[in-house]
Amino acid sequence: MEEVYFQSGGMRCAGDLYLPKDLKKGERRAALVIGHGFSLVKSMLAEQAACFQEAGFIVLAIDYRSFGNSEGEVRGELFPLNQAEDFRNGISYLQSRDDVDPDRVGLWGASFAGAGVTYTGAIDRRAKAVVAVVPVFDGFRWMKLLRSELQFEELLDAVEADRVQRDKTGKSARIPVVAGPGELCGMPLGQDIIDFFAAAEEYHSTWADTITLESIERILEYSPLSFVHRISPRPYMIISTSGYDIVHPAWSIAELIDAAREPKRVEFLPFNQIGLYSEPGLSIANNLARDFFIEKLGPPAG
Repeated sequence: MEEVYFQSGGMRCAGDLYLPKDLKKGERRAALVIGHGFSLVKSMLAEQAACFQEAGFIVLAIDYRSFGNSEGEVRGELFPLNQAEDFRNGISYLQSRDDVDPDRVGLWGASFAGAGVTYTGAIDRRAKAVVAVVPVFDGFRWMKLLRSELQFEELLDAVEADRVQRDKTGKSARIPVVAGPGELCGMPLGQDIIDFFAAAEEYHSTWADTITLESIERILEYSPLSFVHRISPRPYMIISTSGYDIVHPAWSIAELIDAAREPKRVEFLPFNQIGLYSEPGLSIANNLARDFFIEKLGPPAG
């Protein structure tokens, strides 16, 4: 693996490039752009990338602009449409390489990046196959389902107040990525999710624990559910949980897959909301995605 860079939105974005060990000079391989979820960074995708790399794919794991090792003067701007552009420019980077088959590039994303690859695949026909793992389906409804009615109204009030502040100062307030229920943050959730993000902070030095409040405004405007039908006739797969999962409940996954058109596939696995980020769920989900990409993009070596 080596860190590489590509341009996106006038900024230098960082990616970890994984090349198959048996790649021969002059050979062109199928390739994947992969991204992680809500505020997370490319170093947390090593297991997924290794699975696809060992299968023969060239893999580019990206840091979105303003996160990780990518540029972005205001850190933590979690703007979904910017992240979609980063995925698209990741495709452009791969297509520019002599060792990539430009007609066999796929997208993979988990959680909020599952929403990102769904949206990106819908608007960019260069994505020939898309896999979304526990994807977020609609920004407004997702932000609301994580909160009580009162807490959601408080969030909307904070977003409106932040817009007034930005107009006066040019700066958005910062909020924690995750915190306990009732707190003003990106995701007010239970201890298991808080512990998951705490581990990210401990083991992944490029991860930061805050985002801008303006990010919430952009998320509220974002709806992959409204675009997913446009992926067709390219193949689309969702891999999701069937256990307890308040972040990506099964009913929201069902809505997303129902709105998609053929060819499509969904796999519900018997795990809870973080069960696909650790074993055995991690390997099961990775292998399902790997096999789907091999089926739809063809054997990586062609």
